[in-house]
Amino acid sequence: MVKVKEELIDKIAELEVQALLTALQDPTLRTDPSILARARSFLKDNKLVTTPETPGVKQIQKATTIDIPDFTEESDSVVLQ
Repeated sequence: MVKVKEELIDKIAELEVQALLTALQDPTLRTDPSILARARSFLKDNKLVTTPETPGVKQIQKATTIDIPDFTEESDSVVLQ
């Protein structure tokens, strides 16, 4: 088995974090499902937990909240023939 220097492993980890942060700051990449999956995987693999008290989470929750139409009125719906 090849032994890798600890400093090299640390550098690789730092570059991985930097790449994820750069992708999450990009307006088009931040909504890409594969980038979000990588971020979730990174958090899970490193046993990092986010809670509502985590700085920035409340802003994320506010930004993702949308009103879902209920289509209670017939004029709200589309009829396909």
